[in-house]
Amino acid sequence: MFPGGKTKAMTFSYDDGVGQDRRLVALLNRYGLKGTFNLNSGLQDASNHWVRNGVEIRRMDIEVLPDLYRSHEIACHALTHPRLETLEKEAIEREILLDRENISRLFGRPVRGFAYPYGTYGDTVVDVLAENGFGYARTTQRSGDFEMQNDLLRFKPTCRHADAGLMDLAQKFAALQTDEPKVFYVWGHSYEFDLDRNWDAFERFCAFIAGRDDIFYGTNAEVLLG
Repeated sequence: MFPGGKTKAMTFSYDDGVGQDRRLVALLNRYGLKGTFNLNSGLQDASNHWVRNGVEIRRMDIEVLPDLYRSHEIACHALTHPRLETLEKEAIEREILLDRENISRLFGRPVRGFAYPYGTYGDTVVDVLAENGFGYARTTQRSGDFEMQNDLLRFKPTCRHADAGLMDLAQKFAALQTDEPKVFYVWGHSYEFDLDRNWDAFERFCAFIAGRDDIFYGTNAEVLLG
């Protein structure tokens, strides 16, 4: 069960700490939705930017982030966003633990979650997370359902926000009646809204799924760890 005795929960997960997060956070806040933002503290600087299909993607200076994300959870995404499974264990530990140390110091709160860079991982990466007390880690593998999963360190989100069936899933979740805990978990990168020009579609999704008495709206940690 989730807070208030609810059996359904909605949560979001977004990576990389880019400038488009400002618009996304404002949108989530407007509709009373909660999410988790996954940061690479070793790259978090506004001088770090690139252009994709004519869209500028720019990381934000780390000093502005505590105020921006104050109503949401912050999780690790590794210090420099490498493919962790290609590294030796010592390097994996450095990427994960220094990122957690930096984020915890900046935000003044414990860090409980992780999102795998590129969505890739191996058993050694999972072992490092488990050995160091991480409660959950998000993959990029689409589950397409709302089931609570036993392996929280290999957690599969329901879908990306850009998936064609997003609204179908929203309607299914809204109509769902259940005595068992169910989670609707959406992930992505906020710059994708600019690339796909679908901010309006996502706002329609938010407006539809928000404000329902039978749904708990929480961060990843609140939903998955309680």
